[in-house]
Amino acid sequence: MSQKESKQQGGKKEPERTYLTSGRIKKFSCPPDKTQVFLWDTDTSGLAVRCTVKGGKAYIFQSKIGTKAFRMTIGSIKDWTIGDAREEARRFQHLVDRGIDPRHEKRANVERQNKKDQERKAAKLRDQLIVETPWFEYLEHHQKRWSDRHYRDHVNLSKKGGEPMKRGNRKTVQGVLYPLLQMRMVDISAAALKSWQVKEAEERANNARQGYELFRAFWRWCASHPDYQGIVDASVVENRDLRAEVPKRATKRFDVLERGQLKAWFNGVTALSNPVISTYLQALLLTGARRNEMTGLKWADVDFQWNAVWLKDKVHEEGRKVPLTPYLALLINSLPRRNQWVFSSPTAESGRMTEPTRAHKRALSSAGLDVVTLHGLRRTFASLAEWVEMPRGVVAQIMGHAPNATAERHYINRPLDLLAIWHNKYEAWILEQAGIEFEAQSGVERLRVIQ
Repeated sequence: MSQKESKQQGGKKEPERTYLTSGRIKKFSCPPDKTQVFLWDTDTSGLAVRCTVKGGKAYIFQSKIGTKAFRMTIGSIKDWTIGDAREEARRFQHLVDRGIDPRHEKRANVERQNKKDQERKAAKLRDQLIVETPWFEYLEHHQKRWSDRHYRDHVNLSKKGGEPMKRGNRKTVQGVLYPLLQMRMVDISAAALKSWQVKEAEERANNARQGYELFRAFWRWCASHPDYQGIVDASVVENRDLRAEVPKRATKRFDVLERGQLKAWFNGVTALSNPVISTYLQALLLTGARRNEMTGLKWADVDFQWNAVWLKDKVHEEGRKVPLTPYLALLINSLPRRNQWVFSSPTAESGRMTEPTRAHKRALSSAGLDVVTLHGLRRTFASLAEWVEMPRGVVAQIMGHAPNATAERHYINRPLDLLAIWHNKYEAWILEQAGIEFEAQSGVERLRVIQ
């Protein structure tokens, strides 16, 4: 009995073998009682076409390494020609003959291809990714760990700006970080950051410094993030030339005018060519108001008959009423009434003055004084008020500070006339120190600078 007959009698069937052609492969099908069948090639050892019960057909390779048999897919008959499949099967068999598992070699090829694909993807990401994308991911990642104030600082400094504000007709100002967020990650360099810092520091030094500090922390985070570490250069935020342009942190101790500096300060401020800015700066010093409270002052908020000014503050939604002292009343009354704003600007889109910092710096420079911020003028009011022994409660009420003690919160609300007694005394003392002789008699004010 032949070997073939013996196998048939034993119930085993010889694998179907034929010389693979496109016609034979097309006719080849899987019986409904089987999950898959194979059509083996007589030309190339180990090569077959596998057909599943669903009709899918693919080239496969089968062989042994040692005593262990294995089978692996070459590819779909739609993607591979018979010639290419035979060539691939022969290549696999050569690997087997050398003791190399083709599956490992194929897996290594796939991994190499995946790596190349990832590199291409990273290169594309590197070319297209803007800073804004990881920035918002950074904020979302850290929001639960940060305080509400710290998180809001990040949001506010990265705002686009131009949105209507809740109060008044003004629009929000663009955050110092917004220009950086619109850049590509690959374009962030020490030179680009230096240029950004120089520009922002001219108009808003404190925001520029804070923006740099927040961006530096964010950039370091990107350098340690697996998705961005291959894109960013962490060293750019530590560049020496860049850090030299970052404004120094103004301490509360030195961001204030001393009594002996008042004369020089008034000389510098009153010499400004723009009377609106000159009056604005003096108003901050004489009232202790916040900078935005004064820029938002309207003519309807000024009462010359009862010598009162209504300021919209951030502590009380309804605002607060403070005295209009004689000297300040004279200055304000002499301003041009161009529109609804007391501190107006014919060139600004909003119709009011928006950024007096640059003019203030010029005045300080001409007076030979160190930089004092606009908020420093507010601090100056609180500091110099002690020279006239103004009660702390009066100072707080004029400045719009939230009351501290229980009595201040619930029982004491000083009338405007009482505030005016101390406020007028303060203004007179300031003018005396500045060398400005001012007389307010019988409703007729006279102003004279003492030589």
